[in-house]
This record gives sequence, C-alpha cells and structure tokens, in this order.
Amino acid sequence: MSTKHNSFIPMSSEDRPQQRLYKVVNLPDQPKRLDPKVELDQPLIKNYPKASPRKLTYLFSVEWAWSPMNNRIDNYYLNPRRTGWLLWNNWVDDGCVPWKWYWQLVAYGNRCYSDEKTIATHLVLALWKWDAKENYVDHFHWLNNTGLLDVEDVQAIAREVW
Repeated sequence: MSTKHNSFIPMSSEDRPQQRLYKVVNLPDQPKRLDPKVELDQPLIKNYPKASPRKLTYLFSVEWAWSPMNNRIDNYYLNPRRTGWLLWNNWVDDGCVPWKWYWQLVAYGNRCYSDEKTIATHLVLALWKWDAKENYVDHFHWLNNTGLLDVEDVQAIAREVW
C-alpha cells in the first residue's frame, strides 16, 4: 500500500542510537493467546486491512547494508485491532523515481491480554525467525532508530534468531 507517510532514516552515524554497551535483557514470555503468524507464510484471511494503518505505535528501525546497491531498511509499527495485533513494515521503494513509501503487513497475532512491548517483541521474533530460515537473512547491520522497543530489546530478539 503506497503512503505519504515516511519513517525516519538517519543519514549520519550521529543520528543513530549508540550501539555498543547495553544491558543484556531476556525476552518476556509469549502471551498464551497471541499465536504469532508471518503474513507471507500464513496469510491473514479474516478481516484483512483495506487501507494503510491508522493507529500505530512505532517500534524501531533496522538496516541491512550488504552493498551500496543492495540494502534493506525495515521500520516496524504495531497496530492494535479489535480482532488482534498487526505488525507493519513501512519501507521505501528506491528503485523508482520519485521514491515511494509503502506499508506492508508482515506479521499478526490474536487479541490477548499483555502489554504492547511484549506483543511487539513476539511478533518481530516470529517474523525474523521465519525470514532467517526461509530467506537466509542474516543479523541486521545496525539499528537506525528506537521507539517502543529499546536497543536492549532489539538485541535480545536478535540473539534468539541469530
């Protein structure tokens, strides 16, 4: 879904969070009813979103930079709904002129009783595990920006995957 919204992408190392010394934290337990699914593996059939998301919580942004012509920047957002939780990626298509931003539903889970941070952690964890297994995606190269999830939280998810 094309959008006018754009996520922040740092253009210098000073704009990124410091990524060297952080406390090692453990992942919270997965909520019982969440049952995270990856959209590309098990597409959401019931109540699929008709448009780009409205009520969002920014989680974080990570970047893979394999070469100057081959990179990936993911900007993750959590979207609560009556029926469950959606994880969105807001990404830029830089292969066309002008560049366009798109919303992509990447993971989802059932409505459950837990805090947003725990739900977001387990949706991202499910997505990255699937992406590492199915697409051979390696550990991200750096963390561009933090939101609901801190550097420690993102590193904890990455330790579980890679």
